[in-house]
Amino acid sequence: MTYSLKQSWMLGALAGAVLVLVSNTDAHVVWVETEGTAAPDREQSVKIYFGEYGEFLREESGGRLDTIDGVTLKVMDAKRVVTELPLVKKGNFFEGVLASCKPGRYAVLAEQKVAEVQDLTKYDHGIVKPMFHARSQFACYESGRFGEREPEVAPQFDLDVVPVSKGMNLADGVTNYWPGGEIVVKVLYKGVPLASRQVIARAPIGWDKELHTDAQGIATFTPLWSGRYVLEVEHQDKTPGEFKGKPYEAMRHRATLSLDVVGRSPMDTRHGQR
Repeated sequence: MTYSLKQSWMLGALAGAVLVLVSNTDAHVVWVETEGTAAPDREQSVKIYFGEYGEFLREESGGRLDTIDGVTLKVMDAKRVVTELPLVKKGNFFEGVLASCKPGRYAVLAEQKVAEVQDLTKYDHGIVKPMFHARSQFACYESGRFGEREPEVAPQFDLDVVPVSKGMNLADGVTNYWPGGEIVVKVLYKGVPLASRQVIARAPIGWDKELHTDAQGIATFTPLWSGRYVLEVEHQDKTPGEFKGKPYEAMRHRATLSLDVVGRSPMDTRHGQR
């Protein structure tokens, strides 16, 4: 059997990838889902989930989803103008809707800072104050009015996973990433890069890949399939404090970055391939 160059590359990447199942007590995170491209004259729906993306678990209203009541959602346009969106709980997610947008790249920023103090001593986490941070992005695209002259993505949370690679395809108005294209992210805590930090890249088919940041907080991976990927990272700030009268030993920050991976690269488009 013979393979094309592209097929051979994909098979080699698949064989060489370190795909792992990560076991972590109470590994729930908050993540954002939204379409990668928006139109200026249409509403853009943004959904916030709580659960375990790699296990296809989304908590429901009336259950554990209620424990993150108080989550906030903001969108920031290319000029760094921030709009806060009201949220409505619907079944297994919170939804916010942006009524319209201006051409350019938008950051989507969800955060939950008011979760109750938890005693996780039996899981070796101690008594912690949970903090959830979730980021995604989309492009408001209009032909002839979209360019790449925008500010670099800047951290917005205490713990943040910031996309470094843009994944831009102006020919189609797509700002997503593609299978076989390297994705670069940076992990920071209070603006300082976190070195040697584990990052889990969760693929849409249920596979996970373990990454580690370098001295500059940079981690890279190559997606092999189309769909939404969620990158997760955790950091404990062992500064004691108190929240709503309850003392804690550390703040347990969990941050996610969700990115859409599409089926073809800009090179495919440029050469007329499908």
